[in-house]
Amino acid sequence: MSGVKPLAVPADVIYTYDGSFDGFLCCVFESVYTRELPFGILCGEAAPPALMAVRFIAADREKAERVRASIPLKISGRALELVTTVFCSCLAEKELRLLEFLLRAYREGGTLCAKLGDAAVAPLLNAEKRLLGEAHLLKGFVRFSDVGGALTAVITPKNYVLPFIARHFVLRYHQEQFMIFDKTHKAALVYRNGRAELLRIDHVAFPEISENEVRYQALWKRFYNTIAIEGRENPRCRMTHMPKRYWENMLEVSDLVHPAG
Repeated sequence: MSGVKPLAVPADVIYTYDGSFDGFLCCVFESVYTRELPFGILCGEAAPPALMAVRFIAADREKAERVRASIPLKISGRALELVTTVFCSCLAEKELRLLEFLLRAYREGGTLCAKLGDAAVAPLLNAEKRLLGEAHLLKGFVRFSDVGGALTAVITPKNYVLPFIARHFVLRYHQEQFMIFDKTHKAALVYRNGRAELLRIDHVAFPEISENEVRYQALWKRFYNTIAIEGRENPRCRMTHMPKRYWENMLEVSDLVHPAG
C-alpha cells in the first residue's frame, strides 16, 4: 500500500463482502485505492434495497495480505491487534467503524490508538473490552457433556469468542477430544488428535447422552443445590457474576430458564 495517500471522501456506494476478515481487508484496500468512504459495509452479496450503488468486494488473499502487512508497518502492532479483535465483536456497523479508524490511523500513525476518548477509537476499545470480558467469563461457564467419548458443549455468546478461548481449552483438555459449538455465529472449535480447528457449521445434531452422563449430570445438579445456603441467597449478586443470558447452556441453572413441564 506504499505510495498511496489513504484519503477518502464519502461516496454513495455500499460495499458487500463475504464476511471473512480477508474480505474485510479487501474492502479497506478498495476504499484506499478508490479514495472513497462507502456509506456502509454489509456482510453477504445480497444487500437490502437502497437508493445507491452496491458493490461486492471479492476476497483476494494478495490484497488482504498487503493491507494486513501495512497496518503494523504504517500504524502499529497495537492497531492490528485492535482491528482483528474488534472484527470478532458484535459492535454495530463494525466494518465501517474499523475502516474509518484505519483511514485516520494511516494518516496520523500509531498515536491515534492512544487517544482513548477519540470518537473513532473509544467505541473500538469498548467493543474490545466487552469481547475479552465475555471470553473470560466463558472460560468458566462452558459446560461439557460426554457424547460418544467426546466432550461437547454449546454456547450462545454475543461476540465471536472462539478464537479467544481456544488456547485455554486446548491446554486444559489436551488429552481429550472436544467440540464447542457457537450457536450464535454458526461456528465450532473442534479439537481432535492433538489438533484444533475453527469450523463454520450451520447446525449440529448431538446424539443422546449416555446413561452414565445422565447420572453425572444429576450428581452435579445435586451438588450445586446442596452447597447453596438458602439464608444467603442473593439473586442479584448471582446474576452479576453469572449473567442470566448464559444460563440456558449451564446445566446447574438451565431449569430456571426452561422449567421442566
